[in-house]
Amino acid sequence: MNQSLLTSVFTGMRERLHRIAASIVGSDEEAEDILQDAFCRLWSGHPDIRTETDATRLSFTAVRNRAIDSYRRNLTSSSIDIAAVPASELADEEGAPSRGEVYEAVVSLSRQVLKGRQYEIFRLHDIEGLPYEDVAGRLGMTQENVRMTLSRALRTIREVYRKNHL
Repeated sequence: MNQSLLTSVFTGMRERLHRIAASIVGSDEEAEDILQDAFCRLWSGHPDIRTETDATRLSFTAVRNRAIDSYRRNLTSSSIDIAAVPASELADEEGAPSRGEVYEAVVSLSRQVLKGRQYEIFRLHDIEGLPYEDVAGRLGMTQENVRMTLSRALRTIREVYRKNHL
């Protein structure tokens, strides 16, 4: 496979691929994650890419399929009750939650609001304590992509937690 050909074609089509993914999932951030994931999978798993046409077709197909999968996951998880841990259960005697209680609430909340890769990265890095390098190696991602995805995951958790517990 000519990986430089795939990289060149994918990079040249990035904006168009991003628009396609964003139109399916409805989120620019999620579309960016889809592009990263699709590219990593293509780059590491398709030795039959020999021409620019092959690279173009596979890029479109990979992004479209990843976006559809993500959209379907979001549909099936949209009925989850995000406020599963009421604020009244988190408060200690003085009315403020302890660190342990907040941690447990965040872990519980993460299972409900994070999807796919975001949850996997959060679990490996923040719960199991693996460094970025190990998480990236396990998931076949770059460390930068792991950091970016984790940042988005933590922002999502923080927003939902504040909305439901403060």
